[in-house]
Amino acid sequence: MTEPADGAGWKSSSRGEAAWKETRDGVASRNAEARKQGRQRRESYERRREDARRAAAIRQDSHLLKRRKP
Repeated sequence: MTEPADGAGWKSSSRGEAAWKETRDGVASRNAEARKQGRQRRESYERRREDARRAAAIRQDSHLLKRRKP
C-alpha cells in the first residue's frame, strides 16, 4: 500500500534542519547588521541636520543683533 498523503510518516533529516537553521540565522544576522548600520547613518544624518539648524539660528540671531545697534 502507499503511504498516506497527509505526511504523518514524514521525518526531516537533521542535516537539512541544521542547514535550514544556519541559513535562517545567517539572514537574521545580516538583517540585524543592516538595521544597526541604518540606525547609525540616521543618527549621524540627524546630528548633522541639527548642527546645521543651530548654526543657521546663531547666524540669524547675530545678524539681527547687529541690525539693532544704532
